[in-house]
Amino acid sequence: MTVIDDIVQVTKPEFLKQLGRVDVAALKRLVAGVSESVWDAEDATKENRFAVFQHTRHIVFRFIAGMRDHRQFYSTPIWSAWQGHLQPLMDGAVAPYGFTQPVFPKVMLARLAAGAVIDRHVDGAGSNLFTHKIHVPLQTSADARMFIRDRAFHLEEGCVYEVNNIVPHAVENLGAMDRIHLIFEVFDAASHEAG
Repeated sequence: MTVIDDIVQVTKPEFLKQLGRVDVAALKRLVAGVSESVWDAEDATKENRFAVFQHTRHIVFRFIAGMRDHRQFYSTPIWSAWQGHLQPLMDGAVAPYGFTQPVFPKVMLARLAAGAVIDRHVDGAGSNLFTHKIHVPLQTSADARMFIRDRAFHLEEGCVYEVNNIVPHAVENLGAMDRIHLIFEVFDAASHEAG
């Protein structure tokens, strides 16, 4: 068990946990209108530059500074333009947790190219131990699969999943279209204060 300032790490699902569904139609249309030049420019500024993401472009809205303490995060300039579109969807996605004060320290779009993979990896310790990692597929196909531990999963468009990101996981997109997920992390500030 890991503890930071009396905050105990969150319990992750063994593989993944489906939390329900959200209406992604409006966000999907908005994302479809993002130009390739914006994807490239936003990806060029991301902090999460790891070799496993060589075929993945990101638009980062919020990120944890140095990826260590989940309570120390920042918003990128594009967050202010997108917050009104993202916040209601994220609030709805995490409603099953019943959090009093949900905080979203990481928020991003991740776009894995058609025919590409994200190699098997484990997200580092630090902040990942204290947040729930949520995936909401916006564009996918039956040929896109996520591997967690030794099992394969197809994450359906519009479904909300908590993913165990601190065990080995990978992705393959063998489909003809790019796979785009809204990915964010969440914790309950109220339970942190009570702890």
